[in-house]
Amino acid sequence: MVPSEFSDFFAASAGVAGALIGLLFVAISVAPPDGGPDRRIDLDVRAGVAFSALTDALAVSLFALIPGVDLGTPALVVAVTGLASCIGLGIVLWRAGRIAGRGRKVRLLILQGAVFALQAAAAIQLVRSPHDASVVRYLAVLTVVFLLVGMARAWQLIGARDTGLIHTVRRVIEERPAPAAGPDRPATPD
Repeated sequence: MVPSEFSDFFAASAGVAGALIGLLFVAISVAPPDGGPDRRIDLDVRAGVAFSALTDALAVSLFALIPGVDLGTPALVVAVTGLASCIGLGIVLWRAGRIAGRGRKVRLLILQGAVFALQAAAAIQLVRSPHDASVVRYLAVLTVVFLLVGMARAWQLIGARDTGLIHTVRRVIEERPAPAAGPDRPATPD
């Protein structure tokens, strides 16, 4: 049983997740189909990650809004489904040809799978103790995490520039021009 003080949160997150899933479908439909099979696999993996994260947030939120429903079992089913999705996407990515940043993408899938595992653990705890408001709060926090992951992956899906801190710092370092030759520094041959 979800405490009533969470009703507004889950109603809002269900609306946000539903809207983002709709926008995700639009982003997928307008994604450029060119680029070859490796580009298509990359887009499919990004879309799959975003979709599984947003679907999780939507399903948990909707089940939380049903009066009298124990949230533990649906949250467990959704978490296991999301974990299976991460494994499946990881296999697709691993078997694909040369895809830029494959190692990074696999690590992100592992990280998202770990969040699904955390949700599964919380759901099991909620099955054992259905009235534990602290576990419902934890699931609510994970719902926010999945919304953020879904938005970030959808942002990448539309081809937008990655503006994360680590990626931005790496890009600045890689784009830094070589020091100019000066009186105390000889010119280096290219």
